[in-house]
Amino acid sequence: MKWLVALVVALNLVVAMYGSLKQRPPLDVHAQEVSPSQVKLLPASWTPAASAPQASAPAASAPLGKIAASAPSAQAKPAGHDKKAASAPKAEVKPAAKAEASKPAAKAAHAAAAKPQDKAADKPAEAKAMACFSWGALNDSLLARVKGGVPQLKLKPGQMQEASKEEAKGSGKFWVYYPPLSTQSETKTLSAELKDKGFDNYIVSNDEFKGNLSMGLFGKEDAARTLAARLKAAGYDKAVVKSKDQPAKSTTLTFKDLDAAQAEHLKALQKRLTPGIALKGC
Repeated sequence: MKWLVALVVALNLVVAMYGSLKQRPPLDVHAQEVSPSQVKLLPASWTPAASAPQASAPAASAPLGKIAASAPSAQAKPAGHDKKAASAPKAEVKPAAKAEASKPAAKAAHAAAAKPQDKAADKPAEAKAMACFSWGALNDSLLARVKGGVPQLKLKPGQMQEASKEEAKGSGKFWVYYPPLSTQSETKTLSAELKDKGFDNYIVSNDEFKGNLSMGLFGKEDAARTLAARLKAAGYDKAVVKSKDQPAKSTTLTFKDLDAAQAEHLKALQKRLTPGIALKGC
């Protein structure tokens, strides 16, 4: 039984090898059909090249499939087409190159045209800046004196502006005081002790230093420092010397858009009224 199965397998292998080694019949190219979509018609304006008659004879005897396959290559090369295709990009590039080359020249011309205008615009600005002055700072008495001479300038509305501010000004007085103790009763006891030792004082009750012991007000700082040193030598080393300041008002006048005549009158007025306070440009 096993020999029978082996014989059948061997026969199948032989048949398979014979079928693979057997030569197939040659393919008949002329019997193949050509699809209508593969056929392309040449345009009416197409003319064959100089060598077309020699190539047309084999083409006539060639199969229809070969003619259809060669049609696109023939159609792609009409007479004069290569020359036009080669020259077309050159015609398009030249205007672009000329436009790019003309841009720097246009920019240079625009800059040259703009420079005189810029210079002309700068000149009025410089002249306007030269005709602007500030005069100050002036205290109340000097301000009244200056305003008395301003009508000579014949200013228009808005040509003069006034700006005032408060400043702390020393009064020339120096105050010596002693800080209060932890309780009011202790501060009163300290005040009595100081009076017994010859240091006159009183308890402040009506300003921001309420509760402090005022030891005296002096016109010179040296005198105030001497009292503070005496208190320290007596065992009271917390005495303070403070300069008494008072607010003072100062005003600055600004003159704008002055013509040449007004500027000259303003300079003459400043030299006559306030020789120590010069005009400043703005």
